[in-house]
Amino acid sequence: MRNAKEILARVKRERGYIHPSREILCEKDPGYLEIYHQLFTHVMKDRGELPLKVKEMIIAAVNAATNYEEGLRVHIRAALEAGATEEEVFEAIQVASLPAGIHTITYSMPIFAEVCKEFRRQKRRGKSARR
Repeated sequence: MRNAKEILARVKRERGYIHPSREILCEKDPGYLEIYHQLFTHVMKDRGELPLKVKEMIIAAVNAATNYEEGLRVHIRAALEAGATEEEVFEAIQVASLPAGIHTITYSMPIFAEVCKEFRRQKRRGKSARR
């Protein structure tokens, strides 16, 4: 197993950012972060039955249903960057609201609108919308 600094560097390099909670996790249990990242990479990158945009929309929808704002922002953005349309992401969140309840829509629509607006603005400027 690699040391904590190597693991954090790899996660940041491969994901494009590192969540502060992962830094704490790595400090306390670097092996756990390494295994989690391997699982994430396996599901999101190595498996290929679902397109990346669909995987990102699934994560965004789950984040919407569980009111996880930061994850919702990150994965809406990632879905758009992977080629999803705003309408596809919107519909994924709508679908999540069926089992999770109408407050999924109440909570997530302002975040959805803000992320989409920022994504369009950055796209016009020719910049990546990733963190």
